[in-house]
Amino acid sequence: MKLSQIPYERITIEEITSKMRDFIDRFENATSAQEQMEVYRQYDEYGADISTTFSLLNIRFTLDTTDEFYAKEKDYLNEISPFVEQLSQEFNDKLLQSKYIDELKKLLPELIFTRLEYAKKCFNDEILEDLQLESKLEMEYSKITAGAMIEFDGQQLTMPQLGKYKQSPDREVRRAAYNAQGAWLETVSDKIDDIFDQMVKVRTRIAQKLGFANYHEMSIYRMRRIGYGIEDIRTFRKQVKEDLVPIIAKLKAKQAQELGIDKVTVIDDPLIFANGNPNPIGTPEEIFANGKKMYHEMSDETGKFIDFMLEHDLFDVLSRKGKAMGGYCTQLPKYKMPFIFANFNGTSGDVDVLTHEAGHAFAAYKAFDLPWEDIQSPGMETAEIHSMSMEFFAEKWMDLFFGDRADDYRYMHLSSSLSFIPYGTIVDYYQEIVYTNPDMTPAQRTATFRRLLDEYCPNLCPDGITAFEQGKRWMFQLHIFEYPFYYIDYCLAQTMSLEFLVMMKKDYKSAWETYLKLVGYAGTLPFPQLVEACGMKSPLKPGTLKEVALEIEKLL
Repeated sequence: MKLSQIPYERITIEEITSKMRDFIDRFENATSAQEQMEVYRQYDEYGADISTTFSLLNIRFTLDTTDEFYAKEKDYLNEISPFVEQLSQEFNDKLLQSKYIDELKKLLPELIFTRLEYAKKCFNDEILEDLQLESKLEMEYSKITAGAMIEFDGQQLTMPQLGKYKQSPDREVRRAAYNAQGAWLETVSDKIDDIFDQMVKVRTRIAQKLGFANYHEMSIYRMRRIGYGIEDIRTFRKQVKEDLVPIIAKLKAKQAQELGIDKVTVIDDPLIFANGNPNPIGTPEEIFANGKKMYHEMSDETGKFIDFMLEHDLFDVLSRKGKAMGGYCTQLPKYKMPFIFANFNGTSGDVDVLTHEAGHAFAAYKAFDLPWEDIQSPGMETAEIHSMSMEFFAEKWMDLFFGDRADDYRYMHLSSSLSFIPYGTIVDYYQEIVYTNPDMTPAQRTATFRRLLDEYCPNLCPDGITAFEQGKRWMFQLHIFEYPFYYIDYCLAQTMSLEFLVMMKKDYKSAWETYLKLVGYAGTLPFPQLVEACGMKSPLKPGTLKEVALEIEKLL
């Protein structure tokens, strides 16, 4: 069955309530651990059905945010989601309080119980209306950014379509593209400020109702950071500033010399080569044909995976009006299908979809073999290791996509991967400051982001782009609005992916075997234990980032 053939049918809150009440009653009245396990198996299977329906709805909505039917269905989902979470938490409480808990812990993976304890800390009935408002605000932001049409070069362009002009070899074209983006942002920044102000207030209210000092403290549990916490992240951030920022400064000085300018600013940062960045060769169809060849040559497992993805049309990658920004990989567990969403714009990012998002999809494809839905999904930082590391494993095949500029792509990719980490770190740092100071004004928030950029990423100096000079660049960062505190996961994972790159330069086959081992664990181990089980070094440990960065610097 192809994705477009999968029927969408609303699951009503009445139906969900009836089914969940039945599971709760039967679990509570069971007379043995084995009987409870059978109820849990059915509950887990039904949960996969709900996840599939909700995921399918989100796919259809993001493919066209102007579709009135799916927009209304999305509104309904936002309305009922807190009540679904409430019912799930009630079942989970019964599981945690079972009189057969000792036997159940021998039958189910230990991590499931830890995750349930974390989830319990993040929910009670008092926050239902707040969760509804949070979802509504997230949808408002998505509609604003998805609806962006920017007048440029005599055309009406979506934000992703503008991207190729921001990488033009002509500096004035780049400046004009950034000015156009900034001018659009100024028309909606007050609205975005208002949405985010409401988000900060509602998330703060949620955290305090649950007994947390602030939403930043709560985020450790909401993001399921099992085995590490706030101080570990601060330790990583300290490494970024002390050990990595100076290396990036040297890298950007080299880039400025290549471009023939005094220093790199925001309008130059994406352009690595004076003659233009390497762009993929061929049509989207040809790119996918080469992607199929690459994954068949990479391994038997990846060959079967890419055939499955293409056979079932599990990609939607062309940018168009009304389509949501960004890219993602999601899952339809009922059908054991991953799905990849992207916005091609004619840049190297199009190939990254076939590496980064396909890394997520490959891991999901493999994880569907595990028996319980909850352990099919790892922590976010682990999921990003899957994707970011696949980008480097795929580099052997870049000649297929970039021809005689394949080496230029490899250099650009490595340089960009390393220099991303400071930016990703300040996105997380910014959120920590905002949520520990929830009464900041919008002006204070934008000033804070500008200060952090100057401190960690001087290469992103606004260079006269008005909205960016004011510190409003953060408004384009979807994760701040829809996936708060996710961004540090990219940074931890990027460090791990660079560690994989160092490994594969020494022994590609051994590195690939370690990668498959890591993917195979899926969600069965928390991040610190997973790193240890794979014989790798944790980015949370002092010295790891510096060691990896110095090795990477040798390759640049």
